Amino acid sequence: MKKIKLYALALAGLLSFAGCGDFGDDNIDPNNPSKPETRFMFTYVCRNVAQFAYIGNYNPWTQLFPQYLAERQNIQYSNYELKDFNTGPYYYEYIRNLNAIIKLNTDEATKSESNVVNLGSTENQIAVCRTLRAYYYMHLTDMLGMIPYTEAVMGDEGNFNPKYDIQEFIYEDLDRELTEAYAQFNEGGSLNETYDILYNGDVAKWKKFNASLRMMMAIKLSDVAPEVGKARFAKAFADGGMKDNSEMFQYKYLMENANQNPLYENIVVQGRRDFAPAKTILDQLIAYNDPRLAEYAVPNSKGEYAGVPFGITQSEIVNYTDQAGFNERYYQQNSPIVIISPSHILLIEAEAATRGWISADPEELYKEGIKASFAQYGIEDKFDAYYAQADIKFDGSVTQKIEKIAMQRWLANYMQDGVEAWSDWRRLNVPKLYPGSAAAVTHIPYRRVYYPDDYNTNLDNYNAAIAVQGADDMDTRVWWDVADNN
Repeated sequence: MKKIKLYALALAGLLSFAGCGDFGDDNIDPNNPSKPETRFMFTYVCRNVAQFAYIGNYNPWTQLFPQYLAERQNIQYSNYELKDFNTGPYYYEYIRNLNAIIKLNTDEATKSESNVVNLGSTENQIAVCRTLRAYYYMHLTDMLGMIPYTEAVMGDEGNFNPKYDIQEFIYEDLDRELTEAYAQFNEGGSLNETYDILYNGDVAKWKKFNASLRMMMAIKLSDVAPEVGKARFAKAFADGGMKDNSEMFQYKYLMENANQNPLYENIVVQGRRDFAPAKTILDQLIAYNDPRLAEYAVPNSKGEYAGVPFGITQSEIVNYTDQAGFNERYYQQNSPIVIISPSHILLIEAEAATRGWISADPEELYKEGIKASFAQYGIEDKFDAYYAQADIKFDGSVTQKIEKIAMQRWLANYMQDGVEAWSDWRRLNVPKLYPGSAAAVTHIPYRRVYYPDDYNTNLDNYNAAIAVQGADDMDTRVWWDVADNN
């Protein structure tokens, strides 16, 4: 198993159909074969899904934006000066690989070749790649708004200057893609369990993930297009999303240097302490008498869960040397990163039910969502006492109920999909988040900024995009973010 995964990593450059040229049978470049292996290409794409939860050893911005983490040594990122976002690897490695697998399985001349069928049956390969491609696109557009989509990754066809599509259209088309992919999955067909390192070839789980993605997108339309969101959500809900923790979308690292948990590398391998649980979330857990506190963090030398204040100045950080740290579960060499959990989806369903979008008991979904989060940490027995608290019990006005649901999503999403947590804040303003004293902005950013390559090499289309969307800065809102968060 390990050898296979390492081989997949070695094939990161396997991104095109082009052969190496006519050098004879004895001079074939093994890193650029004329018959790319779909199984290795797919494994490589799966290898990078965790980047929306925890990206890199030294810049986990997805955990910093929703204030799950704070910096404890060098203040570099929590002041929100890191504005732009490089989409290059997402397009030219991950999405391009997925497009290639779809093309190989669509072309009658290649779909039956051994280098293609080794990944699984044709319909399941196409369906799983369409689903995973939508996962990447959803996150990219949620971060930036307008992005290249219909003309993206067409360099092999001579288009190096793709137009930017509006987010409304991207969301509409992603819902169509996902709905069609859901129907395309064949549970009686195959998907190689060795190379599908996310769900081990379990098509039923991929279908639940697919429906969950549609619900994640649909709920974001609550303010900008509620009737459209309602219709899309109802369809996805009927298809059935994640409910059991065995269905969670996660990346499982290994006990090997080439595929190890990034926080492990930061803390154990490098001996660094760049990040720690933020005071923002630890204080909220304390206020709620939340038993997840001890599952997320370990206390300081005084037995206190003293979180590091978010976004303070470099001169202030010396005052916070004895703070709470990470629970060890997060930084073992093979510690998995949960990206999307059933808890998150159940609590989204609770919001939809509260809004009257689906025929379901919102309180029951709310309770099941919290229970699923507790079950992740083996503390299900503490739910009843937790739920009995006035701040947790599902009561009040519709607005108050939605705020409670949103708070529970934020609490449960710690060290998971930080982009989703940030999206929740942008849409609902829960919890109340504010920049720290060292911040370069007056509010939590509403979007990331385009990478310089976008305007250096594609200036006309870049200018056309900002003319429609607004200035290329962190004050401009993405299409679905219409509420005032100040």
